[in-house]
Amino acid sequence: MENKGKKKDKRVPAAVRRKIILDAASRTFVEFGYQGTRMETIAERADVTKPILYRHFPSKLSLLIAVVDKAGEDLMRAMSEPFPERMGWRAAIVKDIRAYLDFVENFRQGFILLFFVGMSLDQEVARHVARIREELVRIVAEHIRLFTNTALISGEDIEMYAVVLVGMVEAASVYWITHEDISRHDCEQILVRAVQGVMSNLPPTPRRF
Repeated sequence: MENKGKKKDKRVPAAVRRKIILDAASRTFVEFGYQGTRMETIAERADVTKPILYRHFPSKLSLLIAVVDKAGEDLMRAMSEPFPERMGWRAAIVKDIRAYLDFVENFRQGFILLFFVGMSLDQEVARHVARIREELVRIVAEHIRLFTNTALISGEDIEMYAVVLVGMVEAASVYWITHEDISRHDCEQILVRAVQGVMSNLPPTPRRF
């Protein structure tokens, strides 16, 4: 007879198993916080034994860092989708903000882990979160350059504009998901108007308008 106390030996490709573990860990970190999360709980939710879990991730901290990195990769992928060739700057802003809010809405746990869960827990975690923010600023700066006459504004100023825009969208998104009375539509519309207001001050590049 089958021993029901033991998990079945399920042959799952390593990459698939890793994703299952990361998904389970993300939910668990959000629910219990870093200190309250137990590796046993993650193993149970991922339907793996603890030895298999530790084979993929040797510590709880390494697992948290992997979850944060995965969330960052998902956000960067969403924000890196190319614009249609003749898209104007106002439509491009709508596209970027929708991509960001789609990530927040569809991967809420990942967003919370990026910007809520213990950046002060460990300097290594903080470095990973900072790297993700820096990459997001780089992507936004590239988008700004597409619609800006770079002969009339310095690269440093463009970078600063990108920092301001990323910070504004991030802060608004945090406020949105922590206040149930604010709709996705209202958050999106306010952000679009705010970002378009900032971008309207930059010198345009004629070929994209």
